[in-house]
This record gives sequence, C-alpha cells and structure tokens, in this order.
Amino acid sequence: MVALPQTGTGLLLEKLSPFVDDAMINQLVQRRTGPGRPRAFSSAQLFRILLLGLLTPAHSFNLLLKLLTENRSWRKFARLPNQRALPDAKMLHQFRARLDLSMLREINAGLLRPLLARLDPQRLPLAIMDSTDLPAAANSFKKTNRIRRVTPRSARAASRLAKADGSLATKSTASACGFHNERMRFCWRP
Repeated sequence: MVALPQTGTGLLLEKLSPFVDDAMINQLVQRRTGPGRPRAFSSAQLFRILLLGLLTPAHSFNLLLKLLTENRSWRKFARLPNQRALPDAKMLHQFRARLDLSMLREINAGLLRPLLARLDPQRLPLAIMDSTDLPAAANSFKKTNRIRRVTPRSARAASRLAKADGSLATKSTASACGFHNERMRFCWRP
C-alpha cells in the first residue's frame, strides 16, 4: 500500500488532480447563461476550489481565497491561470448551492471509478461510509452572545408566565387538548 502525501501539500494535489474528470463535471453542472457579465470560471474550476476546502487546512471560503493567491500548487490544482483572476466567496457559495444530491452522487461515482479500476480484484473489498445524507453538525462550534441583561427579578418572572406552550415539530406522542394552566372543563372536544 502506498502512503499518500500530507494533506494540503502540492504533492497530494498533484496525485489527486488526474482523477478529477473536468469534462464530466462541466457537462453535469452546466454554466448559467443569460444577461449580465459572462462567467469567468468553469464548473470544473469551481468544483476543484471546493475540493481544496476539503483537501487543505483552509476550511472557510474567505481563508481559502486568501491563501489561494499565495499557493501556486493550489491554483494549479484548481486550473486557475494566475493569482489575479480568482472567484469570490459569493461565487463559491452560489455554485455550492447549485449542487444537489444527485449531482454530488454522480460526481462521487465519477471520482471513484478510476480509483476502483486500479485495485487488484483478488484483494478483499473495502467499504467506505457515504455520509452525504447525514445531517451536518452546523451549530456545534457557533459563537453565541454571552451578554447578560440586568433586569429586576420581578420583571423576569412576569415575562416567563406569558410564555406560550407549543411545538412546531410534528411528533408521534400522545397529546391532550388545552393549555397546561387551564383545567380540563374549559377544553372543547368535538
């Protein structure tokens, strides 16, 4: 088994670059046409920049674009001609929003085909979990405002009593009619 180079290095990107099928990505994710300025970047270039977010230590678009100007090997992987012609973060967000689940699965299959074709059929197969359908843990490291309001205790207690009970989610639990502060004789049932 051959060890891959370290994540984020130019050597790793050089090894992985031939496996990305630009023609398939450009055909699958068509450029948007219409009025306005012409699109400067192909779908394959934008997808390769999204891959850089996974293959390098820069995990935000703003940081990735800032480091992209300094790293020639990253620009070479993304097939960008020079350091002045770069997409902005808005373009990357809009492109990522256009990728739906079926497109991502087809791109994933296209990326895996050449990798699996090189494997020895006599060896035992290896399964890799596909986590595209799992929900992301988006709020785990989110900053929260820790500003504490200074209000009299009686004002805070009064505002808690006016809070309504309810749920917007559909749940399969048994429920009763009415509010928790009212007695059952005020509850109307058909």
